Amino acid sequence: MYRTLLRVAALLVVAAGCCPFLSAKGPVTKLVILISVDGMTPAEYTDADAHGLKIPNLRALKGAGCSSPGVTGVFPASTYPSHTAMITGQPPAVHGVISNTPMDPFNLEFGGWYYYADKIKSPTLWQALHAARLKTAAVSWPVTVGADVDYLLPEYRPVRTDEDIALMRVLSTPRLFAEMQKENTTARPMSDDWRTDAVIAILRTRRPSLMALHLSELDEAQHRYGPHTAESHAELERIDAQIGKIRAYVEQSGRARETTWVIVSDHGFLSVEKLFHPLVALREAGLIATDKNGRLTDWKVYQRNLTGSVFFEAKDPNDRASIEKATEIIRALAADPANGIAHVYTADDLKAMGADPLAFLALDPVKGFGFGSNLMGPQVTNSASKGAHGYSPQVPEMRSSLILSGAGVERCSALEGVSIEDIGPTAAALLGASIPGAQGHDARTHEKR
Repeated sequence: MYRTLLRVAALLVVAAGCCPFLSAKGPVTKLVILISVDGMTPAEYTDADAHGLKIPNLRALKGAGCSSPGVTGVFPASTYPSHTAMITGQPPAVHGVISNTPMDPFNLEFGGWYYYADKIKSPTLWQALHAARLKTAAVSWPVTVGADVDYLLPEYRPVRTDEDIALMRVLSTPRLFAEMQKENTTARPMSDDWRTDAVIAILRTRRPSLMALHLSELDEAQHRYGPHTAESHAELERIDAQIGKIRAYVEQSGRARETTWVIVSDHGFLSVEKLFHPLVALREAGLIATDKNGRLTDWKVYQRNLTGSVFFEAKDPNDRASIEKATEIIRALAADPANGIAHVYTADDLKAMGADPLAFLALDPVKGFGFGSNLMGPQVTNSASKGAHGYSPQVPEMRSSLILSGAGVERCSALEGVSIEDIGPTAAALLGASIPGAQGHDARTHEKR
């Protein structure tokens, strides 16, 4: 115990001594409220008037603090790799959550995602704050089932049935989910409205030092209707009102002066019209086998499908013949403009980007295209979704959001050069802690006066 305390003390000294100007004038942060608005693009708060958006709460937080014109994300710019990069300060190749879903060609996990915290290979923000003897809370933050969070309502599959509710009661901090059901008896459990009321109740009854909240319904709207549509903007306005509800509670509780707001998103969005299906060609080349009904029976090469990009892995990493054959086929497909392929990434490229270490090749599509997973039929089809993400972080529209405001934050004109790996280290630094080994840094070092 004594050695642990010494280590924590040393970390605090280093955090305070490395960047002395970061100890902003005014109240010290005692509460960080980290809110991820899934899929929110920076344009929605940097140019709200042009979009006709009524977002008074996001505007107020931005005006009183600092915001980024665009945060550089990870590859793929998707929800689970991005959220895990935030709370570890590491890219996917290091933190281990390399896509939303595991490689599961036979669907043995019935569409399961990387829900479980034990998939994360790096120290997390929750663990860093625990080392500093601070309490944490998380509501629907991705990859938190079983996480080291004091007050936890994890993100799991959509809550639609009594069975889903029973599962959430078991997966959450004991008795917490049932208690939160009493806070909002009309909204669907784990909807954004329900999550908002749960956050307020946890702040009121538990008083954590960190509250992390994931709001997902803007992302759902943009997939359905496309980015920057009337329907998507209406959803963001509802989310702004939810943030306003939390702000009103914090003000009423007397904690406003000691609270720092960290408003983020995990990725941007692009419109999508067409899908290209690489598995059709791999099946025709004998690298994938199906029965007479077109169901998968075996595979040598398969894909992690991320809509906006796609990564190819070999069942046997030493099967050079299959890897070389697939590479030749994919490069030939990429040479045809009709297939909508913008870039081919090699294993070395992916390593340099901190992406999927198991992939031997990856593709990024041109704007308007995404990737599908059909095994048979035409290689190019219409997309049922109107919006997509998961592209390379170098695509400007994939840039994510960051607004810092409140205690410990001095007003600035812009936060330039911020990466998504900076989010967790920033939240930790605000509370006087640090995430061991994080590649990201305190985003306040990027202030532009």
